[in-house]
Amino acid sequence: MSRAKEKIDSALLLKANASIEAQHDIHRDVAVSRWSIDRNSVAYEKSDSHTLSLYLKGGETSYRADQQGNLGRSGTLCLMPQGHASNWHIGGPIDFVHLYFSDAILKRFAADHYEQDVRLVDLRDLIYQADDTLSAMLLGYVDCCTRQPDRAGLMGEHLLMSIFDHIITRYNGFDLKENRLKGGLTPLQMRQVKALIADKLDSRLSMADLAAEAGLSPFHFARQFKESFGETPGQYVMRKRIESVRERLKTEEPLAQIAARTGFAQQSHMTSQFRKQVGLTPLAYRMAMVS
Repeated sequence: MSRAKEKIDSALLLKANASIEAQHDIHRDVAVSRWSIDRNSVAYEKSDSHTLSLYLKGGETSYRADQQGNLGRSGTLCLMPQGHASNWHIGGPIDFVHLYFSDAILKRFAADHYEQDVRLVDLRDLIYQADDTLSAMLLGYVDCCTRQPDRAGLMGEHLLMSIFDHIITRYNGFDLKENRLKGGLTPLQMRQVKALIADKLDSRLSMADLAAEAGLSPFHFARQFKESFGETPGQYVMRKRIESVRERLKTEEPLAQIAARTGFAQQSHMTSQFRKQVGLTPLAYRMAMVS
């Protein structure tokens, strides 16, 4: 069984009458599947990712076991947070699409765009939510995955980020602007450290440099950074360097020069890290963008 098949099969525990119409494993943090199911009883459990589900057709005689009076319908969405478990009654044929995304990628997005502690990212459980904007973005992303099943393309990346932004701002359990947690970095410290990393991305960055920017000891800073960003300083810096490489690959800049300007001591190190995170070498990624 392929990695994509394993990932998607693990998402649904279906007794019978269900079939996968299409499946796309974009990378280790994101996957998409299209399903058809007929009259059935379904137990759903997904321990390794969040699930955003959109009914494409049918659902008017279906409900979740704990909400029997709340019936589904075409065009509605369900959001099932990571670790969610539920039972469903399917009263007739349904076509639907699932977007699976890890908690890690969602929290990386939150740390990058909201300058708030990622411990505040706690998605709500939604059942048959009407949201035309989110539905349109999800359908657009599925279309990108269908046309470019190995990577979804630049438009797909933009749509995925838009989906994350919409979900966090509308369907998060906490208001990111109103809540504060004990421990971790303050929003000001987060802004200062992010700005320093962005400004010095082509240079050698030390823990002492980053800690000094936040006014903390290196040991204390490392712990607080991990709490607020959901990843270590080293992981964050490497991710930002890879993002910068991806942007520069849109140009004709030589790979060796890209490596030097994004903080890699050698082109070979850039290539190995890029392949580890993106799944392609920088050269293959550049060729794929123009193909």
